[in-house]
Amino acid sequence: MRSSLDPISRSPQAAPRILVVRRDNIGDLVCTLPVFEGIRRRYPDAHIGALVNSYNAPLLEGNPYLDRVHIYTKSKHKPDAGLRSLIRDRLRLLTGLRKERYQTVLHAASHPPSEMRILTRLAGISEQILGQVAGRSLHEVERVYGPLCMLDISGPPPAPRLVLDSQAMAAAYEALAGAGQGRAVGLHISARENENRWPLENFVTLIQRGAQQGHRFVVFWSPGDKARPEHPGDDARAQELLDRCRGLPVSGYPTSDLLGLAAGLTAVRVLVGSDGGHVHIAAAVGTPVIGLYCEHKVDHWRPWGMGHVVLQGRRVDAITPDAVLAALDKIRMG
Repeated sequence: MRSSLDPISRSPQAAPRILVVRRDNIGDLVCTLPVFEGIRRRYPDAHIGALVNSYNAPLLEGNPYLDRVHIYTKSKHKPDAGLRSLIRDRLRLLTGLRKERYQTVLHAASHPPSEMRILTRLAGISEQILGQVAGRSLHEVERVYGPLCMLDISGPPPAPRLVLDSQAMAAAYEALAGAGQGRAVGLHISARENENRWPLENFVTLIQRGAQQGHRFVVFWSPGDKARPEHPGDDARAQELLDRCRGLPVSGYPTSDLLGLAAGLTAVRVLVGSDGGHVHIAAAVGTPVIGLYCEHKVDHWRPWGMGHVVLQGRRVDAITPDAVLAALDKIRMG
């Protein structure tokens, strides 16, 4: 951990103004959720803000530990915006930060971008906590929570928890588990990194063999075209999978936003997916996960919490459909 500060000693009755910066990917933000709860528990009267990117920001809607969410738009998430638009966006963000008069900023990424450090200093935030606790066997939740010791916060991190709209969850349950069919097995076929992609052929085999064992499946994926610059999607891959499994107990559940995905994940009894934001969302809404992982990523990025099963191999494509079916039986019997 790198920091420009000595440990800050404050009374629990203090009302510090603290900003947490996490403008990374979906899983990174979910793993940072315990930080907000940890600060609020220690300093009930604190003003707590989060600076996140526009793609992830919906996950913080309704978060009970936050007073303000500041949104940073990455240029790749707004590919048609001109330079003037991006400059206006940064100035608007800077104005919002200065207005809140933050005293301390926690840069939650392992390598905070220099732009964020410059921006927060321009906003007048003098106390800067940089980086994470290092450790090969530490999970991302532990790495990002560790620097809270600089704010006199200790102990194990609470579990990441997402707050979802009850009506959205009820609608997802009605769509995916209605008509007395019971909850299905969720399959998320997308992965941002190629090494994390489980072959489509394996998903086909899993559905075929799982159907013979009485399983029903729902397919989730990142929506959009694979060439979309701001966030590549898997519409074509999902359609191919559904076409190849026509006549089997499987359906697709396209979601246009992260909250829709999160609500859908509450309606399945287990999620099968490789390392990615969807795995962390599922764990944060209380859905058991069968995670498909490259072995060198398990310690750092496994689904956080109890009740999950992690299958690993040197490469994700080495994990067999039979291994996933065995894990499904393990969770069903558990």
